[in-house]
Amino acid sequence: MIFSPLVRLTMRGARSMGVRVALVTLAVQHTCVAQQPPLCVPGTPWCANTDANGRIRVDGRAQGQVGPNGTDANASGHANANAGANANANAGGNANAGGSGNADGSGSYEPPQRPGYSSGSSDFGVGLALCATIKAGVYSGVKGGPCFGISFRTEDIGFEMETQLLIGGVRDSIDWVFPMSFVIPLTWESSLYEGLHLRVGGSPIGVTFAEEQNGGNYLRFGLHSGLSYEWDVSDAISWRVFDARAFLDFGTQREVDRRGNFMDFGGQLSTGIVF
Repeated sequence: MIFSPLVRLTMRGARSMGVRVALVTLAVQHTCVAQQPPLCVPGTPWCANTDANGRIRVDGRAQGQVGPNGTDANASGHANANAGANANANAGGNANAGGSGNADGSGSYEPPQRPGYSSGSSDFGVGLALCATIKAGVYSGVKGGPCFGISFRTEDIGFEMETQLLIGGVRDSIDWVFPMSFVIPLTWESSLYEGLHLRVGGSPIGVTFAEEQNGGNYLRFGLHSGLSYEWDVSDAISWRVFDARAFLDFGTQREVDRRGNFMDFGGQLSTGIVF
């Protein structure tokens, strides 16, 4: 009986503890009823659920999970997936701005042609020249005579072969020479045989005839260059107004003059008609 108060106190504490446990159990059951399963850890994919036997089941599904900001984790996952799909579609899209347009600008420009004078062609002509020439040398003196030539012309260049028969000079000799010239047009005209031309060439071979007391016969050759101007008179005739040249001649003997020179230089002038 001495310990009866202690027993009563113990019994009273036990009953008080049982009441507390019952209250906590009711509160937990009320909380579990208030929050329908599954129970998920906020901000994670982990959820807990009870089965029919009262056993707790934990899985990682995000279905119905509530995120930390009150948003549905499953909805957020779909949103991210859709955003990624759209980004991929935009990045992989082909903006086909290509196109083909054929702008055919092919064509050839043909400048005005200068028709050939004798042949009637647009880029080639042949002419026959009859002319008279005066030739003055520093050592050999003045000689003159007829000349004849045939020329072939194109728009860019021509070639002319002549023969000259010149009489006179210090030794009373006859020079029979064969000048050849390249003819380069310097002006643009409607005819190949009109305008100003540059002439460059020489006499690869020639002969001088003279009596023994005047030096006898010998071979000669020379070089020349100059300018000529031709005027297209009609469809059939062109007038070679002038043909001025500077020359340098050489002889195989020292009989160009009476001083024993074999070289002579000077100028010549000719005029004539080209058919």
